Amino acid sequence: MRLLGTRAARIEAETAHLLSRPILLDGDAETLIDSIGSSARDSGLQVLSYQQWLDSGAEPSRVVVLGIEGHGRRSSFAQAIELLRAIDAAVASDAIRIVIVQSGRSKVVPPRVQRLIAAEILHQIALASPRIGPPQSRSFRRRLGLATLDAAGLRILRFG
Repeated sequence: MRLLGTRAARIEAETAHLLSRPILLDGDAETLIDSIGSSARDSGLQVLSYQQWLDSGAEPSRVVVLGIEGHGRRSSFAQAIELLRAIDAAVASDAIRIVIVQSGRSKVVPPRVQRLIAAEILHQIALASPRIGPPQSRSFRRRLGLATLDAAGLRILRFG
């Protein structure tokens, strides 16, 4: 018998709530966006770009993932804010906004790194969700995965 108050039950309920609407996936890092989108669709998640959201007239998204190209001359943080403002109509007020900054050294994203990105995105969603409860600390394996993403030129930022 499972207790409804357990952490696993809260995570399951919150995930169902967040993913009841399509995930908004957009940005200017096209290769990264394509690989994340295909992985998400293969997992059975509904993913829309901003243009697809405009065309479909769907409700605002509760989870937004943006992939941006990091440029040495321009702040990635400023780029992320600008892009988030541009797609504001498609984003629910309580949405979790995750930005993946891709540097020039990571043009190709191998499947192993895609899995690490997906794990980190899920971790960031869990941290941002107030209904899940206090976050658990990162395991050594998760910290190693984050270091691998950093070495591959990928940084993950969470807004909200």
